[in-house]
Amino acid sequence: MTPSTTNAPPPAALKRLLSEEELELLATPLSITLERAARSRSLERMPWLIDQMNRECLAIYDAYVSWVGVLQRFIVAHAGEQRHDLALTWVAEYGTRPFVRKLGGLGLRERVERLASWLRASGSTFDVSEDERRVRFRLDAWGPARWWRVPYGWEAGEPRRRDGRGIRYPCYGYYDGPTAFPTLRGARPLTRGRATLPANLALEAQFFELVPIELFGAPLAVIGLGETAGEPITLDVYKDPADVPDAVYESLSVAKPSWPRERAAPAAPLFTDVELDRLATPLSIQVEEAAERHDWERLLEISAGMDEELVCAKDPLGVTIAGLLSWIARHLGEDALERALAETAEVVMAPFIDAVRDLGPADSIRAWSVAWRSHGSTFWIEEDDERFIFRGRPLGACGRMWASAYQDSVERISDSRVRYPTFGCFDAPSSFHVMREPRGITHGREGYPVYSCHCVMLHEIYPINRLGHPLWVERHPIDDPDGETVHVHYKDPGAWPAHYFEAVGCVKPAGGQGREP
Repeated sequence: MTPSTTNAPPPAALKRLLSEEELELLATPLSITLERAARSRSLERMPWLIDQMNRECLAIYDAYVSWVGVLQRFIVAHAGEQRHDLALTWVAEYGTRPFVRKLGGLGLRERVERLASWLRASGSTFDVSEDERRVRFRLDAWGPARWWRVPYGWEAGEPRRRDGRGIRYPCYGYYDGPTAFPTLRGARPLTRGRATLPANLALEAQFFELVPIELFGAPLAVIGLGETAGEPITLDVYKDPADVPDAVYESLSVAKPSWPRERAAPAAPLFTDVELDRLATPLSIQVEEAAERHDWERLLEISAGMDEELVCAKDPLGVTIAGLLSWIARHLGEDALERALAETAEVVMAPFIDAVRDLGPADSIRAWSVAWRSHGSTFWIEEDDERFIFRGRPLGACGRMWASAYQDSVERISDSRVRYPTFGCFDAPSSFHVMREPRGITHGREGYPVYSCHCVMLHEIYPINRLGHPLWVERHPIDDPDGETVHVHYKDPGAWPAHYFEAVGCVKPAGGQGREP
């Protein structure tokens, strides 16, 4: 993360800052780093690895949930709740349905394991129990409900807090105050028949209940939502769909199928007590405990599932955001889209700006490496005297959405890299919005993918206005969706060439000039 101009070291000091070995380590997926440690029987990098796992867990997820809340607020304010519901229903075709279909095709045990992975990846603190009829996740707090909950009080100074063999993650209380996220009012399917529902939880109702019932006739899990923000929440996975309570279907205004009973005798347990405990334990703690036991086989098992867990909770939200941006651009106009992104920057980027303004260039690159790994990126880092350059194919959620849908699962592509699913969001049938009007958030170009406009607003325009320089500049391959994305980071904030400012409609403050990458 680029430091502010006032804290920047003099240009003479900005030569090579990171070794080639560290640059390669920063760009390598943690799953591979853990696999290498387990195969070599080495614990040398384990403290760093566990710290990085904790940083990756919510590095993008929490920003995404806040971003969704801003867009929901914008749509409700400018179009009303009825059109908000229409927007969510349309976006669910691409941001929910494909992901639910994958889970619905799994066996019951594997589906429960995937849901546990989903909950760990969303910053949920929970335990798991099983009886004859169901597997119950008791969540205190549920990841997406942390925006509804009142903060614990330690959030300003800590990113997370260890709690025995669990971790507590920040709560935000974003449903109170003058800029609160919207509460949906009026009983209907998207509120699960409730008189009120925090707007971001409507997406969870779609994911766990509404869309699975449409596809398979039964929920993936039944949500037990308390009346107040501080109550624990339950997710119940029923072993026999006939056992799902009638009231669930009634609250969603859908018909319950006349399920034949799948079993005459009580179902055998799916999990042992040890396995139930493991489902609820964050992966970083599982790694810590296995390393302490020198359990190399368990470390290899964990490494094999890390990449799927890394993106499972983020990817549906990312595609949902791209869909909501498309809806705003098409129904409210591209000027409205730009205003929505400006509001997003105030909520999503302001905390990052405050956190990174005093970081030096080496620490900033270490921090941004966490972000790009967390996105599910395949990338490499280069350094010269003036800049760091990230190159990836695909790099970031932007690249994975802009790319054609050429793979639908995590794939190991070399001994040092993984490639994550690509979505073809701008191809049929989703055909998300491509910008028609040249403006600052498109670098003055036509044909810019709508999701990528946030990169310009959040990483360039907003930091220029707050810090006097971009955090970095991204060059998207708009003429070749499967091409290489490049991120340019100048070590000296005063060295950014003036044309980078001009391209986004800003003016470079007085200072030095950089050279072209």
